[in-house]
Amino acid sequence: MKHVFLPFGLDGVERAPLEVAAHLAERFDGRAVAMFYPRPVESPLVDPMGVGIIDYADQGPDLAREADTALTAMRGRISGLGATAGRVVLNDQPLKARFGIGEHARLFDLTVVGKAEETDWRAVFETALFEGGRSVMLTPIGWTRPSGDTVGVAWNRSTETARLIGQSMPLLRAAKKVVVIEIEGWSVPGPDGAALVDYLKLHGVAAEVAMGSRSARGPGLDVLDQAEAAGVDLLVKGAYTQSRLRQMIFGGATSDIIADATMPVVFAH
Repeated sequence: MKHVFLPFGLDGVERAPLEVAAHLAERFDGRAVAMFYPRPVESPLVDPMGVGIIDYADQGPDLAREADTALTAMRGRISGLGATAGRVVLNDQPLKARFGIGEHARLFDLTVVGKAEETDWRAVFETALFEGGRSVMLTPIGWTRPSGDTVGVAWNRSTETARLIGQSMPLLRAAKKVVVIEIEGWSVPGPDGAALVDYLKLHGVAAEVAMGSRSARGPGLDVLDQAEAAGVDLLVKGAYTQSRLRQMIFGGATSDIIADATMPVVFAH
């Protein structure tokens, strides 16, 4: 996790998870790059049948003024970080359109996005997730502390989760404890949690299995129950094993974890 991407918009400067990105960069002796993206002229259309968003043109007469305001505010936040401030680079060249977030994310190990009560965090998250091809960390509102001492892996044996485990190996190796979380009856065909533990041991990761019961609330919330019981401060989860459209209509584990996780979650699709 040497290269961490932190996109931020004018409305979310104060809520962007800057501390999280800086902690990650410090932990892995890397750098975090903060980059401004403009507000859309109109609300974006999320394509439920596709893999990204359809964004209207973002450029307007106020773009330069918005960028200057946001960059000035972010400089102030970075200067207040203290010891980790040197790990953050503020890119003075703002994105010309928000859909460029996905393009830039392709050369970062991880993109960090913060949930918020307002702003368009979901469109930013999904753009990075579907267009970037790399891992995306979603942080809860108000989360500023380091995470990754106790890492949970939501293991449903899927291709998406297997791919994410490979991308997340630095996080897993750096953890003090790794918990492979399985839920009874929640999986696709594939190796079980014990097999994953054996695989992780070959890579120098000591892990254990936590098996949870399936409840009527759904596997996503069952995973979160197991994660909270184990003291997990960072969860790793493959995103949208079911189609995104199906989850929008019927719900699913990814949607529930996005909505209700109380710890940062690293996703990949």
